[in-house]
Amino acid sequence: MTFFSTIGDRRRRGTYDDNLVLRDIADGAESATASETGIAFDCRKIDQFKVCLAVDAYTGYDAGTAEWTLTVEVSDVVGGTYTQVGPSFIPVGAAIESEIVISGPMVEQVDADADWIRITATKTGSPGNITYGAWIVPC
Repeated sequence: MTFFSTIGDRRRRGTYDDNLVLRDIADGAESATASETGIAFDCRKIDQFKVCLAVDAYTGYDAGTAEWTLTVEVSDVVGGTYTQVGPSFIPVGAAIESEIVISGPMVEQVDADADWIRITATKTGSPGNITYGAWIVPC
């Protein structure tokens, strides 16, 4: 495990577990809409967890016309149809750390037998490429 936060402030990013990485920031930039491969995660049986995000700055942001949207999605099959769970996150061009909080009951409402989770970056318009990481930590 790797710790990204300082000891004095672990409120947001928490402990990084290689088994719970949805996207490694070292994978580089995305230039078009892309979904990561889902990971096995029985999210229906967890009270609450959060998907932590670390997003590098990108150019060309213009609200509603040139932006990236990050969404967490769940499915019952790794190669199946995924459904968004929780709110979307729209980074506004500047480097930022954030999180999306999700609950097991919320997942169950969206997909009653979800066993897989992934993240998708959706490009609207023509913003610059986005580099980001995403991983799951307990709340």
